[in-house]
Amino acid sequence: MSKLLIFITVLGFGYSVFSIQLPVIMMELPMNWKKIGERLGYDGWRKIKVKTFELPNGREAEFDIISNYSFVTVAAFTQEGEAILIRQYRPGPERELLSFAEGAIDEGEAPETAAHRELLEETGYAAGELIFLKKKNSAYTDQTQYFFLAKNCCFLQPPRPDDSEFLSVEIVTVTSLKALLNDPEEDAFCNVDAAYLAMAYLGV
Repeated sequence: MSKLLIFITVLGFGYSVFSIQLPVIMMELPMNWKKIGERLGYDGWRKIKVKTFELPNGREAEFDIISNYSFVTVAAFTQEGEAILIRQYRPGPERELLSFAEGAIDEGEAPETAAHRELLEETGYAAGELIFLKKKNSAYTDQTQYFFLAKNCCFLQPPRPDDSEFLSVEIVTVTSLKALLNDPEEDAFCNVDAAYLAMAYLGV
C-alpha cells in the first residue's frame, strides 16, 4: 500500500501539479491471546475478577476486570426538546455530577425494558419513543453498556430511586447541554458519549 501526496507549486500567474508515491508501512501484531484461568479477587456489589492470560509474546500477565451487570444509559428529552438530567453525589470523585438516567439490567431483563424502567424510576418521566442507539464494551470490564434515546418524554410520577440513590432531576436546554460538552474544562457531566450519540441522531 502507498500514499499519494499531491503538491501544488505556484509559478508566476499559473501553477503546476505533481505527485509522489510514499510507501505506507503496516505493522501486523499477533493477537493470539490464550486465557489460562481466572479467580475472584473481590466479591462485593461490584466484583473484581483476576484473569490470567498468556500474551502473544509468551509471557503471562494478570488483569483486574470489573464484573457486574450490563447497564443502560438513556439520553432523554422532553416533548419540548429539553434534556432530562440527574444530579447526584458520586463516591468515586467525591462530588456531585450530572448524568442521564442509567442503571443495571436485571437478570433476564431486556435492555429496552431496563431503559424504560430506569428512566421512570430515576426521573419520573416516561418515554414517548425509545430508540436504541448503540452498545459498547470497554477494555477492563465484562459489562456491556447500551445507549438509548428517549424522545417526547412526559412526566408521570415522582422519581422512585433505589435506597442508596439520592438525586435531583434537572431539565436543561440543548444549548446548556452543548455548553457542558463543549467546555474543555467542564468535567461534571458523566455521559458525554451518550449525549453526542443522541444529538447526532436528532441532528441538533
